[in-house]
Amino acid sequence: MRRFSFQDKLNLLSKLTLRRVWNGLCVLASYYSSKYTGKPVQWGLPVSISIEPTTSCNLRCPECPSGLRSFTRDTGMLQTDFFRKTIDQLHRNLFYLVFYFQGEPYLNPAFLEMVRNASQKKIYTATSTNAHYLTEDNARRIIESGLDRLIISIDGTTQEVYEQYRVGANCKKYSTARRVS
Repeated sequence: MRRFSFQDKLNLLSKLTLRRVWNGLCVLASYYSSKYTGKPVQWGLPVSISIEPTTSCNLRCPECPSGLRSFTRDTGMLQTDFFRKTIDQLHRNLFYLVFYFQGEPYLNPAFLEMVRNASQKKIYTATSTNAHYLTEDNARRIIESGLDRLIISIDGTTQEVYEQYRVGANCKKYSTARRVS
């Protein structure tokens, strides 16, 4: 499996600014300084963050806290104003933004608005989905939002195998999917 195509690498590099490069070098220097001195040193701000648009999921996957409904923290949707404030504080130094962890991002009605906000600030954006909300209309909205990387998790090619992990999912939805380059 190719992790990054040549075009994707160019897109990723297009998000670099002098400030982001400098910030990355500061973070790297602080790592090596801490490693060699044995004392914690922190220069620079995060170059990458992961934001979870929601802790909710439509599936019941047996190894996922969201699927098992077993979180020890509150579940819910990331509020747009909190997201906006966070990105406004970090965007000059932030290079890469991951929009997922344990929930299904497309359950948050403001998800693509958040992606658009980050994309307008020239931050590389990525998400992962179980693809149950990828309709033709949503596909158009995803492209318009500026999302840079879309990872689709499909765990089997037959319904019998697929539903062993993706409990509550329908694999037939993907049988007509086509690869878009």
